Amino acid sequence: MALSETEMRRSAVDTRIVEALALALDIAIIIFDRHDTVVVASPEYHRFFAVPPEVLEPGARLRDLLGATYDAGAKGFGSTNGKARNVTREDWIAERIAIHWRERHETVEQMSDGRWVRLSKRRMTDGILIATITDVSEQKRRDLELAEARHQAELAQHILDNLATPVMVKDASLRYVVVNDAFCSIPGLHAKHVIGRTAGELVGPEMAAKFEEIERRVLETGVPYETTEDIYRADGTVMHAITRARRSGAPGSYYVTVSFDDVSAFASSPRYTARVTSHYDADPAIVQKHPPVQSATGERILVLDEDTVRAAQRVMALKAAGAEAVAIGKASEVVAFLDAAQASGLALDGVEITTGMSRMMEGVSGLDRHPPLDQAIYRRRVQETCAQLAHEPALQASDREPRPAPTSLAPSASAQTPETPGAQPSKPDNAGVAPAIPATTAENRIRVLVAEDNEVNQIVFEQILEGIGVDFRIVCNGQEAVEAWGVGVPDLILMDVSMPVMNGLQATQAIRSAEKARPGERAHVPIIAVTAHAMSGDRERCFAAGMDDYLSKPVSPEKLESIISKWASSSSAVSAAVLLAS
Repeated sequence: MALSETEMRRSAVDTRIVEALALALDIAIIIFDRHDTVVVASPEYHRFFAVPPEVLEPGARLRDLLGATYDAGAKGFGSTNGKARNVTREDWIAERIAIHWRERHETVEQMSDGRWVRLSKRRMTDGILIATITDVSEQKRRDLELAEARHQAELAQHILDNLATPVMVKDASLRYVVVNDAFCSIPGLHAKHVIGRTAGELVGPEMAAKFEEIERRVLETGVPYETTEDIYRADGTVMHAITRARRSGAPGSYYVTVSFDDVSAFASSPRYTARVTSHYDADPAIVQKHPPVQSATGERILVLDEDTVRAAQRVMALKAAGAEAVAIGKASEVVAFLDAAQASGLALDGVEITTGMSRMMEGVSGLDRHPPLDQAIYRRRVQETCAQLAHEPALQASDREPRPAPTSLAPSASAQTPETPGAQPSKPDNAGVAPAIPATTAENRIRVLVAEDNEVNQIVFEQILEGIGVDFRIVCNGQEAVEAWGVGVPDLILMDVSMPVMNGLQATQAIRSAEKARPGERAHVPIIAVTAHAMSGDRERCFAAGMDDYLSKPVSPEKLESIISKWASSSSAVSAAVLLAS
């Protein structure tokens, strides 16, 4: 039946719309009705197949279009490489009609001329079928190049992982982009935990800053860097290595490659050993500031001594006793060294430090990350302070002698001492110096509650408080601190900020809330935050929780005595301080 004029005009409009859409999307579009005859076909079909114009006219049969398409070079459709298959023309047409009858179908196939096309078919609910052909040769080429690049990267990574030499590569932002297995074995991490991270996320900030300063200089100048150093692995072994850093890439996309050549076998040769130990020839009597050496087979000992000659002799003596020893004479290098050792999983059995080095280490950041070092410094400082206090004429000796720590806040019978006659002798009025801790009897000595979960820090606080001459009790978390405060309000509470069960801030808030319900019973215990945290806002958070003062670590006996004296002397009763140590 012939179409009416209105239907013909509508068909012409629909044809122009489909042709415009095909041109805009750069695809070929053919629409079939439910009887599998052509409704409209865009001219772009000829970009793919040179078929006669009549097979694309409205009303043309699907079978005729497929036959013409086969003759125009579509014999390769259905193959894996675009080449003609061993299939007859009729079988190929039947195969394509079966695909045409599917509700939805999409495939990417290669034509005989090498181009790749995406064939898509979608049948609508009214039976109309829309078929499209898209040239995806460029996308396919990029996919193939990407696959090849991925293959090359995998091959390069495989080669790197089979190298005995540790190798790592960083980008311009100094993030790890390539690491091999030998490098990952140093910190004992999987590559996925290293890639994309910076040195600061793997080692301490001081050590990371040292690494990145060198790497940034190599990136900026292009001048290679090389040094010899000892590298501590996670398994505790030491690799004597030549470290080399080189720049690669192009301007705007530079990388720094660092390799570590293990020369441990060479370093252990007699000639090399003789050359190194020749620097330590000196009078053995110089080790007088260190304790006598006993058998130390297998122990790892760090010697911190500002006198390099004396330190070298001490190391020799320790090695002769069977220990592994190394000396450092600069306070600025100690924490960086321990950061590297910690990152490699290397544990120390002991730290020896002279009085001079303990003074040099005061104020150095990062001590809290290394409890053995922190403890060694505290022990040396406590020994020095106690020695000074023992010879200080302005104070009674009975107030300075270390006393055993009672098991409760109330003074025990073993802690009783004769009452000190008279008032505490006054000191000269020096500006900025806190008054000394007042003289006390066994009944009114300052009582300190310590809430600290770290055993090393517990020992440190115990030593200092014994040297100062106060009674104290140690608990392991904030909840126990609140409970101990409720049993008997202490004069002093030392509480760690980061503890299990309840942290220091929560414990402080709990105490403050409880104080409001107990007016008249020492309604306010002054709280002083002692913390290693130096982040912006930490001080404000401490005060917001109810603390009264702030003391930063490292805490020396002098600092601790000064703050206790300040708060003890500023209260009408013997005051309290809550020291939040972290």
